[in-house]
Amino acid sequence: TKLGKIHAEDMRDVWKWGVAGDYNFDPLNLYESIGSNAYARKGLREVEISHGRSAMLGITAFAIWEALTGHPIVENSMFFHPNLLLPLLVAGYFAFGQFYELDEEASDMFLRFKLSSEGEARMENLKMGLGVGRNNDDDDTAMAGPDIDFEAIAAFPEKIVNAVNQLNEKINDLQDSYMDNVVQPEKKKD
Repeated sequence: TKLGKIHAEDMRDVWKWGVAGDYNFDPLNLYESIGSNAYARKGLREVEISHGRSAMLGITAFAIWEALTGHPIVENSMFFHPNLLLPLLVAGYFAFGQFYELDEEASDMFLRFKLSSEGEARMENLKMGLGVGRNNDDDDTAMAGPDIDFEAIAAFPEKIVNAVNQLNEKINDLQDSYMDNVVQPEKKKD
């Protein structure tokens, strides 16, 4: 095969049979996408092996989860049931990344985000595009933009972190209550 000849050439000093698993399957011609020399092709083969190993670990984790919980992994996952939550989360993640970056100078154990320099420029462009901050007294033709509180928008990530922490505390309290009132009495009966 075409790829078999390339493999044999790549491996001639190492092994005389080429590369394992050569079925001449490369419909998108990705095999030489990062280079047409032996080192680039070897790198792609190694990446394929590592991705395969990651997939095996992932499916093993699925099997372990199903064995521990007794419920199929697809039962309560947004990835297996079509809904709008996943696209909205991806859009929110992308939008957040356009304005904020990880604050690497923060010395505590929590992740802190700050408005990046590109985010500041984007925020200013957004303000100008919406007409926020224009003085309408000087120019009668200027359009009045919506009244947007950008300081509140900038403080939003901290509010989200606080809400998540409060929710986590409530979940822990519910778990403790469940263990004290449901699980422990059942153990006492036995």
